[in-house]
This record gives sequence, structure tokens and C-alpha cells, in this order.
Amino acid sequence: MRPIRWLRRGVILAGMGVAGGALIVTARHLLETPQPLRSALGGDAKIDRKHGGDIYYNVAGDEAADPVVLLHDFYPGASNFEYRHLFPRLAATWRVYAPDWLGFGMSEHPALAYTGEFYANMLLGFLRDVVGRPAVVVGHGRAANIAARAAADAPELFAQLVLVSPDVEAGIQLEPKPAQLMARATQRVSLGLVPYALLSTKPLLRRLARSRSAQTGGDIATEESLDHLYASAHQFGGQHALLALMTGELDLPIQNLFPLLQPPVLLISGGEDHEHSAEAMEDLAVLNPHADLDVLPGAGETAFEDQPALFTESLLAWLAAAPTRQQPHVEESHPQVQADAEADTAEMSGTSEHVPVSPETPDVPEALDTSAAPEALEAPDDTDEARDPRPQRPTQQTRQAARPSRTNPSPRMKPATPRAKTAHPRSRTTGGTHPAKSGAAGNNEATGRPKMRPDAR
Repeated sequence: MRPIRWLRRGVILAGMGVAGGALIVTARHLLETPQPLRSALGGDAKIDRKHGGDIYYNVAGDEAADPVVLLHDFYPGASNFEYRHLFPRLAATWRVYAPDWLGFGMSEHPALAYTGEFYANMLLGFLRDVVGRPAVVVGHGRAANIAARAAADAPELFAQLVLVSPDVEAGIQLEPKPAQLMARATQRVSLGLVPYALLSTKPLLRRLARSRSAQTGGDIATEESLDHLYASAHQFGGQHALLALMTGELDLPIQNLFPLLQPPVLLISGGEDHEHSAEAMEDLAVLNPHADLDVLPGAGETAFEDQPALFTESLLAWLAAAPTRQQPHVEESHPQVQADAEADTAEMSGTSEHVPVSPETPDVPEALDTSAAPEALEAPDDTDEARDPRPQRPTQQTRQAARPSRTNPSPRMKPATPRAKTAHPRSRTTGGTHPAKSGAAGNNEATGRPKMRPDAR
């Protein structure tokens, strides 16, 4: 009994210690919120107030140049700060927009029901009302999935689509993951402050930043970048959008809609990215015949931070190649169905034009002649009985005659002969392979795989 008692006391003390530590971290987070936050990007700082809240964005470049929109990923302390190396390089020749998602960075952090569809609609409104013309959209991580969903809904707003390390596994599993279940449980118990406060500490922010990069000690883990992540994570209401990310509300599947994307697509992945392997990117690229894949050596998930010069070169070279746009799919009707429809239309139009329709005159019964003999009235002849359209009630003689007997057996019904099944005139059987796997434009002719750099593997 004594060992069990000591074990029970140890579990209770350990639980109390964990609860006390979480309480201390949460209290410290509340005391250090908010932190002063400044944008690290150049250009003009503007705010869009038309789509769910105050959306902060930086814009730079010639107003007459073609627009490019940079969308950052979702993680603790996320903002457009991750494009600090790419933004000035593209602003020399493009009109560059870099917004902070609602709930992150310097944008407003309202208590909303954040979902992937919500962000996709917000992106469509931003492109339609702020940019005002088809743009090249660059999305990173789960923002790439959101950009793909928006491009599938409104392809006219997208000139080209660049997806950097998209989350291929997002939204595929029907059941929530254990981490998502734990996040939902803590959200209900502690209003979400405890897990968000733990993820917003500097040790965890430094570890998450290094996990996204292939470099061990570069600009990604400096004190300046870490301070910006810490300040961005310590804003009022910052836990709302991040908890939606932790519970899986921002996950949008990309594999089903990727083959239907009309804008040209460029997939960019890092050769040292272990979360998004080159094989997984290849399997995604072959689904769309107008998709290209470029694997950058020496780069991790944040390829534009690990290799900014190589990333810019690859992006500008692909944009200069003027990739073709996929035409929308139009369902074709069967020729026989179309011919029958035309014949029916012609027959109906000809009948309505040449055949006059005469109104039917109701049959008026003749008046009964009461001056006739009583015998004629009581015993109608066969002609009157045949002329009467009303059904006659069966008599006793007819019932006995219709009743089956040994001399008058009842006939048995024969089974109906089954009819042969014929194909529906609208159904078609399409043969061949997928165009993306048969050597389409932008893919390898021998294997059907997208072209990659020779030093990608």
C-alpha cells in the first residue's frame, strides 16, 4: 500500500507542478502583451478595411508594373517579415503587395471563426478591391493551399500561381490528429491562452524558426529575427487565429482541386525540406499538365530565406517564359443525344406551325324519347350496350363463368422476357492516360514527371 500511496502523491505533485508552470507562463505572456511591432519591409504601409477587419500590407514598385502578391505561412509570430529578402528584389520590376493575414502580424486580431474558406474569401476580396487586376500570387505553406482554393474559385483574378512547399497532407484525414484533439481540449478548458503562451516563448520560437530552415546559424535564427517573431506573437487577440491553425480549421486539401487549376502553376520546394519531400511535390505536379516543379538545393521549407538569390532567379525565369494557361473544362454531350434533341425541337416547331389545333366539342347525350314503347326502354339492344362507354357491372352468370374450375382452369402468367441492357446515350468511356503523365508541356517526355534541376537530388 505504501508504494501505491507514494506513486499517487508523486503524480499529484507532478500535475500541480505542470499546472503551476503553465500558470506562470500564461501570466508572463499576459504581462508582456502587447509588444511594439514595426514592419521590416520597405515601400508604403497601407490598411485594407473592407474584408473582415483591418488588414495591414506593404506595397512597393511602379504602379504600372504587373502586380505580385506575397502570402506568408501560418505559425506563431507569422507575418510578412519572412519576405524581407524577396520583397526588395521583386520591387525593382514588379508592383509587389505583401499583406499580413488577419489575426497575424500588424493586422487586426479579432475574435472570429477562422477557417481556410474564410481566408480564401479574404484573399479574393483583396485581389479584387485592392490589386484590381490579375496578379502573380506567391503562397507559402498552408497559404499556398488557400491560394489554390481561391484560384479554383476565381481564376480570372490570377495571372500565375507560385506555391512554395504546399501542405499536401492538409485536410485529407477525416478524423482529427491527437495534437488537434489536445489543442481543442485545452482551448475549452483554458480559453486557449495556455498553449498559445507556451508556443510564444523565445525558446520555442527559436526552435520552430530553425526547423523551417536548412541553415544552422544564419539570419533565420538571429536575435533581430527572433525579436520580431516574439513581438508579432505578443499582440492582443493573437491566440484566436493560431488556435484555429492548431485545431485544423485552416487545413484545405489541395490534391483534388490542383488538376483543375487554370492559371499556370510553379511548385518550388527545398532540397533539404524533410517535411515536403521532392517526391511528394512530383506526385502533386503530375496532376496538372500546366504545372512546373523546381527544387532548390541547399534550401529548406523557407527557400526564399535560405536561398533568396536562387529563388528570385528561378521565379523570374519562369515568369519570363510566359507559361500557357489551362482552358476551362467544358462537358461535351453525346452526338446521338444532341441529334435527338434537334429532331425533337424541329418536330415541335413544325407541328405548332402547320397543324391547327381545333378545340374539342363535348359529347351531348341525346334526349330520351319517352313516347317509345315500354319494351324498347326496358330491353336495350346490343348496339346501345356497345355504344355506352360506361363499364358494365358483372352479373352472376359472368362471375360463375370467370371462376376457375376443372373444366375451365385459370391460365398461368408466363414470366416476362428480360430486356437487354443498353448504355446510356450520355455516358462515355474515355481511354488513354492523363495528359500530365503523357509528356505534357513543362514535364519530362520520358517519364511524365516535371522537370527539376539536375542538382536537386
